[in-house]
Amino acid sequence: MVTKTGSRNGRSEVRTAAEPHRWALSFWARGYRRLARRWVVTRHVRRFCRPFALDGVEHMERFQAPGLIVANHTSHFDTAIVLSLLTTPLYDRTAVVAAADRFYTSTIKSAWFSLRYNAFPITRGGGSGALAYSEWLLQHGWSLLMFPEGTRSKTGELLPFHPGPAILALRQRVPVLPIHIHGAADILRPGTWESVPAPVHVHVGPPVSFEEGVDAAEATQAIQDAVRALIPARHGEPAAA
Repeated sequence: MVTKTGSRNGRSEVRTAAEPHRWALSFWARGYRRLARRWVVTRHVRRFCRPFALDGVEHMERFQAPGLIVANHTSHFDTAIVLSLLTTPLYDRTAVVAAADRFYTSTIKSAWFSLRYNAFPITRGGGSGALAYSEWLLQHGWSLLMFPEGTRSKTGELLPFHPGPAILALRQRVPVLPIHIHGAADILRPGTWESVPAPVHVHVGPPVSFEEGVDAAEATQAIQDAVRALIPARHGEPAAA
């Protein structure tokens, strides 16, 4: 683990960088996740997402890996919810992008997160260089679960998306699967570690692909618009087609 100190807008800022645990891609680690999925993902979601509703499963089934799976972010529970939706082949070959300064600050915590979710650290504000391992994974057939807001929304409103997912989609020519989750914030609120049951409604949209000539700003906006389009006019109603 390496801590870097820089400055932004005249203020000092500390960034935590960590190396990915490449053993999380090993045969034994993949085998553990497949066997443990029922207990550390599926049962966890069934216990706390009550009731659970899902729209757009056909888009998930049509998704061509490798690619990016992007979702809004209101709770740490979001990761388990999205992973619970994936088909077994996609689940087995998906890695989760995690903030280094949140989940990779201690050896035991980071190792468990890597083993449990096949997560790997990325440095917030680290620029395009922070995407190197993400690109390597995509090039080797892995899909990535990313939360483009970069942090949890405390109000439930969609925050501006960071350009990382768009840059990866453009560089590697991979599709982006948009997902919107409503209700996870009521299970595990920011600042708390105790989960309580709550209704959850997930909308999956059609995959987004980009043609040559699209720049990162345009792609970022398109991905954000795709997730925003899944937000129902009134919570609890189906999203507009």
